[in-house]
Amino acid sequence: MLTLILSLILIAGTALALRGGFAGAGWNRVGFDVNALGLSAVAVVAAIWFFGWQYGAAFIIAIMIHEIGHVAAFRVCGHKDAQFRLIPLFGGVAVSRNLPASHDRDLFISLMGPAICLGPMALCFAVANLIFLQAPAVASFLYIQGLVLGGLNLFNLLPFWPLDGGKIVRLLTYTFFPKATRAVSIIMSASAAALCVATGSYILLFFVLLSWQGLIQSEQLFAIQRPMRKSTAWVALTAYLCTAGALYLGAAQFLQSLF
Repeated sequence: MLTLILSLILIAGTALALRGGFAGAGWNRVGFDVNALGLSAVAVVAAIWFFGWQYGAAFIIAIMIHEIGHVAAFRVCGHKDAQFRLIPLFGGVAVSRNLPASHDRDLFISLMGPAICLGPMALCFAVANLIFLQAPAVASFLYIQGLVLGGLNLFNLLPFWPLDGGKIVRLLTYTFFPKATRAVSIIMSASAAALCVATGSYILLFFVLLSWQGLIQSEQLFAIQRPMRKSTAWVALTAYLCTAGALYLGAAQFLQSLF
């Protein structure tokens, strides 16, 4: 019961942080984009094919919640055009035609993808425990969903470019040690590529290499955005570490099963 109460508090807190982010055009648009529908369908089939139907379905749900967090954060920051698309094998991406006006807004948008999943993750675990005896099949799927929400978003917060964690670390580095930003960026990108090679994840390696151009261009974009105050950066760093820690607690059993 305590976990259930905690999950509801987390969901309420996230809703408060994203208040106004679920309004505007796009969420309840009539009709659909045929190309986006096709990409989404392929993404669902690919996830189920590689991970099995339960983990595949949980994976897709987790990506959708994650990207909704990014889109809502975009809209909180004034990007009413923001939307997301599912991409086969890679996951999803939130898009807006405009660059965030400041580094703190950019960091907020990057963090809220993983952060919005904290409440649903805890809720899945809480409900799974409550209904296990009455509906074991449903409880099993909810438990898997909680593990995937934790694992996927914890992975996304790792300090590798182009993950959200890499974007956050670059923004924090630029605030505290601006001259070290390029070196840290290269190290994160090279580390991501090395990890892909070591694990045989060549599809992800292609994604990392594809993002290299964006890494170079982002240096120019940094100069356009308003810098972040160091006091704000300390708050952002704390939020980043707390979010990653909470996701680790939720994903710990799943991660242990991989090693």
